[in-house]
Amino acid sequence: MVLAALLVLLGVVALSDDSPNSDPGQATPTPTSGFTLPTVATTSTAPPTTIEKITVPRLVGLRLARAKNSLADRGLTAKVAYRSTARYPAGTVISQSRKAGAGVLPDTTISLVVAKAPPPPPSTAPPAPPPTAPPRDCHPSYPDVCLRPDASDYDCEGGSGNGPYYVAGPLQVLPPDPFELDGNDNDGWGCESS
Repeated sequence: MVLAALLVLLGVVALSDDSPNSDPGQATPTPTSGFTLPTVATTSTAPPTTIEKITVPRLVGLRLARAKNSLADRGLTAKVAYRSTARYPAGTVISQSRKAGAGVLPDTTISLVVAKAPPPPPSTAPPAPPPTAPPRDCHPSYPDVCLRPDASDYDCEGGSGNGPYYVAGPLQVLPPDPFELDGNDNDGWGCESS
């Protein structure tokens, strides 16, 4: 028993050797008698790390750019969705995913719904009809030109006729040719020499 106490005492002395020749980075040799020193469990006394929560600001009613800046100043990010509404001005935040005053962790994403202008209401007026060309009051015997059917006479320009109206040719002539522009050959063309 005395021998065991002596060995324990030698082990304690060997462990506390602070001589200048000892290297603190090297392990201290243990006694070779087969005796082992009991290990003592140590507990950390450092307090646990706590993450401080961030208070979500009130964003409803703000313009989108201002709401994003307010979140960024607090280390939060914004996710934006849009909804058509006439109740709020376009570009205004109309709802947020976390209510104002809630505590959240840093880097939390806050979803924002932003107003956009609604589509214009459908028109109740009937569509305007496509523009139509004014009706031509032209004689149907002369489809290439518009000769007034109520004129007293047409003659070929540069010809021997006395008018009072003249037309340049050549032009297509269909029967009955009331102004006799086809001449005597009746080939379907008038004023060929003008």
